[in-house]
Amino acid sequence: MTEDLVASTLSMELGIPHLVARFLVSRGYKSVGEVQKLMAGSADDVLSPWLMLGMDRAIQWIMDVRERKEKVFIFGDYDLDGMTSVTLLTRGLQEAGIESEWRLPSRFGDGYGLSMSAVDEMFKSGARNVITVDTGITANGEIAYAKELGMAVMVIDHHQPSGDGLPPCDVLLDPHQVGDTYPNPELCGVGVSYKFICALFEKLGKPVPEKYLDLVALGTLADLVGMTPENRAFTKAGLRRLQNSEWPGLQALYNSLQKPGSLVGGIDVMYKFAPLLNAPGRMERPDPALKLLLCENKADAPTLLSELKDWNARRKQKEAEITDMAMEQVQNIYGENIPPVLLVAGENWHVGVIGIVSAKLAQEFNRPTAVLSVMEGMAHASARAVPGFNWHKALFESRDLFDRWGGHANAAGFSLPAGKIQELQGRILVSAKEQGYTGEVPRETGGQNYDIQVALGELLVDPTNKNGATVLDYFDKMEPFSGNFPYPVFRAENVKVHRLRELRGGHLQMEVSQAGSPAFSAIAFGLRKCKALIGKSHRVTIVFEPTWNYYNGRRSLQLCIKSIE
Repeated sequence: MTEDLVASTLSMELGIPHLVARFLVSRGYKSVGEVQKLMAGSADDVLSPWLMLGMDRAIQWIMDVRERKEKVFIFGDYDLDGMTSVTLLTRGLQEAGIESEWRLPSRFGDGYGLSMSAVDEMFKSGARNVITVDTGITANGEIAYAKELGMAVMVIDHHQPSGDGLPPCDVLLDPHQVGDTYPNPELCGVGVSYKFICALFEKLGKPVPEKYLDLVALGTLADLVGMTPENRAFTKAGLRRLQNSEWPGLQALYNSLQKPGSLVGGIDVMYKFAPLLNAPGRMERPDPALKLLLCENKADAPTLLSELKDWNARRKQKEAEITDMAMEQVQNIYGENIPPVLLVAGENWHVGVIGIVSAKLAQEFNRPTAVLSVMEGMAHASARAVPGFNWHKALFESRDLFDRWGGHANAAGFSLPAGKIQELQGRILVSAKEQGYTGEVPRETGGQNYDIQVALGELLVDPTNKNGATVLDYFDKMEPFSGNFPYPVFRAENVKVHRLRELRGGHLQMEVSQAGSPAFSAIAFGLRKCKALIGKSHRVTIVFEPTWNYYNGRRSLQLCIKSIE
């Protein structure tokens, strides 16, 4: 049966538009049952926490701490997965009658993960029981040092082990450790933390703490882990809870970033919630964001949120500066002959934003990219992948070059002497070849992947009624989009452009139509370079995401254009 025939069958049996059915088939959903499970999930999607290796021991460990009435120090990573993990554990342990303190590293003074100085500081502050979360699986030396000082350590992580053995902790929860058969190894740090708190609450006879799922949704989407059935169930429920969160900080975020009553989607978390919450940690220290997440008083939330917005404005300015320099470097060195993997380095580039710059370059050139900041002879890097390339595998094979490294397939970080950058570049290219990654894109326009080609009129359920239902009403039911289930991207040819104007910041605003379809509002962020092309032909090919636009209390379909040719 051809894909188009499968799509026609799904469209008829499910009562969905043919475009929606074609999109689902392109993503591998070819039966009514598969689509229904995507939309509604299953009671079996959420797994027992006791299936995870080490969970029995972890609960006994924390119950012993509770029995002794001792405090736990929670040490988390500085990204949103780490901060939501610390927030969830702090709230969960408090509800279980266990006192805690939290610590987050600064990516500037402390670097990535647990450090010797952090161990010293916690010990001097009275720490005898430590939980590392979203970090720790590769901190073998640091945890050995903590044990020498007499501390008991539990590691809750989701990253891959280093390959040099497991850390000598008292308890380890990480679905990637050898011997763990937990059916969902794609949990992020806050996902593993939630499983731990669920098991603890079950042990204490408390109900399942679903009120924490908004935190799980934020961390899961921000960390771009795979949308497995369990991750999808957690995230779908968590996004709904964000509309009426119990936590004052999240209430303030929702009210500031979303229109009243609007659904929070994966794309909202990626482009609005996550950048704002990550901004302080990118520029200096992550503590202000965590204080907002942990905020107990509604009256305090607006002030904390305002501080985050100030940090975010500074982050945007610095990010734009370094992006321009990195783009210019790529063009000057490579021109049109872009290698399969990009390594771009600059002197004293702000390490807090190189991860975002790396992601932008990866998108612009459709290549796995590492952006390195060289300071005092050391290069500190943040890397982002594209489909077909695994950064964890590539870095693991070159781990002898690094002072520190960590991450997973899609995103990673590392530090090495600046003199070894060229050697690393050669090794990474070899790894790409061994992985079968060539840099070629089987289906693309202007470097942009897309799902299916469409006629613009298909975006409306009834092409004669522009104010009626659209395909977005159906895509909303498929949320969350993230990880291995990204937001829908379409291609349309022979598109006519109307009312083109340039906005401040290099963005283009326009209306587009095609073969008698209604005109749709469209925005093209950062595509000022395409203005001349549009002016010459007025008929172009576009790759775009269909999104909701809210204005004056109404919502309408808007195309977010990713590329124009």
